[in-house]
Amino acid sequence: MSYRQTVEAHHRLSYQNNVRMVAQQMQNPLRAAVTIVSASGEAQDMADLIDKVEYQEGEDYSRRNPENPPKRTRRWLVRPTVIESGQLITKEEKFDQSQDPTSSLVVTHTKAVERGIFDRILGVRKSGSNYVVRPGGIFGAVSEGKTPGSTKDLAAGNYIAVDAGEDAAAGLTLNKMRAATEGMELEDFGLESDDEIFGLITPKQKTDLLKLAFETGKNLNPFEVKEIENGRPGSLLGIRWMFTNRLPKDNNGHRLVPLWTKANIVCGMWQDIEADLFNDTSARNLPQCIVDAYPAAGRVQDEGVRIIRCLEA
Repeated sequence: MSYRQTVEAHHRLSYQNNVRMVAQQMQNPLRAAVTIVSASGEAQDMADLIDKVEYQEGEDYSRRNPENPPKRTRRWLVRPTVIESGQLITKEEKFDQSQDPTSSLVVTHTKAVERGIFDRILGVRKSGSNYVVRPGGIFGAVSEGKTPGSTKDLAAGNYIAVDAGEDAAAGLTLNKMRAATEGMELEDFGLESDDEIFGLITPKQKTDLLKLAFETGKNLNPFEVKEIENGRPGSLLGIRWMFTNRLPKDNNGHRLVPLWTKANIVCGMWQDIEADLFNDTSARNLPQCIVDAYPAAGRVQDEGVRIIRCLEA
């Protein structure tokens, strides 16, 4: 005899609340490093880009109004496809798990969707065992123009070569980090404001960073170094570092390490993580649980992002 369970209103509400609670507790670290906004419609304008202008000097008692218009363009977030996870519930003990916020059923599907949000913000997707760049996010092409009909890739000049400076075929080095932050500062990112620069690295680059810190950091805060060593987000060498195993590689096998400022990466939420529990009449009326979200992300201005190419031993 097949399993029977009628999903009552209180079952559904309990599951929805459990997923919301777990989602709040397990938010991916990129959420804190970008600007999250609400979005609606088929496309959401992310920013009206206004080119920088130099000031003008006027004359006392002049009746002439200043005329100094900047060039303008617009960037968009396009309504995304859904990120989702879920399953049919075929046993009584699994249905009981849906009512428990600490259960593997609730946690597993919530984590899966949160990882999807992480990938959307970063601008990657999983391909086999690796990650590749996809449209949107920090890495990918962004929609630009009067309407979201054209896209713009991150320019080659935003990438720091693997052998930049004296670091021939090296990993994450001080020369590369300085080249990246200097390029951003020359464009007034992280210089004219208090907007912090974030970096995302894999365990391989964490090893490079700690080696560099121990070699050059006699005056570094020991607590900050220890936090990085333990794999916790923290500031070191002027950058706030976070960690992941989801960074892509380029066609030459070099790991791509992004640096950016929080205000310059926008994540639009058509819907943040939500859940539902219902009887699926097409599957013998078994209970079906779903967790889903609709996020899209992009760069406001390319000048506020740098990608460091790193060789991994």
